[in-house]
Amino acid sequence: MVRTTRFLLLVLIPLVAFGVNSTNAQTVSFKNFTSFMDIVPGTVDFFASSRETIAPYEDAARTAIERVKYLLGDEVPKGAIFICTNQAQLDSLYEPVVVRQGYSWVLILTAPEVRMRTQLDEIRNRMGDNIPEELLQRINAQLSAAASDTDPQSVSNMARNIAFAILQVITTDEYFQFRASRVEDVGKSILQDWLDIGIGAYVSGDKSSVRYLQDNIDMMFPLDDVIFMSRPFVASSITSGSQGGPGIDMEQMAQIFQQMGGGQGMPKMRPGGGQGGSPKSKSSGGSPKSKPESAGQQGVLPKDEQDRLLFDGQAISFFDYFMEKFGIEKIRELIEFSRERNESWDFVSRPDLMGRDFSKVEADWMEWLMKQKVSDPKPKSKVQQ
Repeated sequence: MVRTTRFLLLVLIPLVAFGVNSTNAQTVSFKNFTSFMDIVPGTVDFFASSRETIAPYEDAARTAIERVKYLLGDEVPKGAIFICTNQAQLDSLYEPVVVRQGYSWVLILTAPEVRMRTQLDEIRNRMGDNIPEELLQRINAQLSAAASDTDPQSVSNMARNIAFAILQVITTDEYFQFRASRVEDVGKSILQDWLDIGIGAYVSGDKSSVRYLQDNIDMMFPLDDVIFMSRPFVASSITSGSQGGPGIDMEQMAQIFQQMGGGQGMPKMRPGGGQGGSPKSKSSGGSPKSKPESAGQQGVLPKDEQDRLLFDGQAISFFDYFMEKFGIEKIRELIEFSRERNESWDFVSRPDLMGRDFSKVEADWMEWLMKQKVSDPKPKSKVQQ
């Protein structure tokens, strides 16, 4: 009996030690970051400077994962979310290293102050030494204000991008490698663009672009075109922050410069503006019924941003309209149908659902749309007539 007990102890002690080591091995660390594992158990790890930094994002991440599972099932690939509050953190990140730690997707969030300093550096690169001192002081004041609080839009965009990232991972072929820099390129998912946008809004709860659509309903795309077309492409710009956060208020800066005797607006910038590629081509895209011209006056959004807001508003509202009319089970069927590389049009236009008379569907959807109450969108500008 004594020999048996000793034998069991000799076997169990190494096993216990191995179990402890295995647990320790699950903690992943990266230079300049503190690890916060299993903030969403089994699904999301956070990396940031402190727990206070991630606190505003935790509930939104949990809710996002719950809603993703509600739509797509419990098998959700694990991801890592990095929140960079200084440039050193941002510079130290190298995505392939993160992926080698076993993560299927990665999101990189930058604090408002970091985003705005990056934009200021870009302005300096393009304008040289032409920025007046008073203008720099105003910009620095914006930087100080940005550093004082977490931007709510960043939290909302993180939740939406969780949905985009997971959709890109689970709906694409095995050779696909996810990249955080492409998370908003919904063309990386095999679902139709409107469906990606609708799911992202459902997961994040952000319906702000629907209000923009309501305010500019006469400029919308034909609804049946939205179901086929690619999401309008928006070129990157120093006037808007990455991750959807706040950018430097260039309209205010232009007004200040004009008041200081600088002419009609900001000093002319050197060539080399925002870069971008073409949106994916799933089918021929539609056009607004009455195309607005490019922005040429103060307070008017650029044409590409107008188109995207209109498209997103239509996609989100039609997704909600379809769900309200036919229920969550039909949404799940639609997602599964589309994951098998079928056109979503063939599903929604079934005789037992919408049917093919989309003029009637569009009229009913528009009546429903105008009764919806949603919060004001961030962009206040109207579509240019």
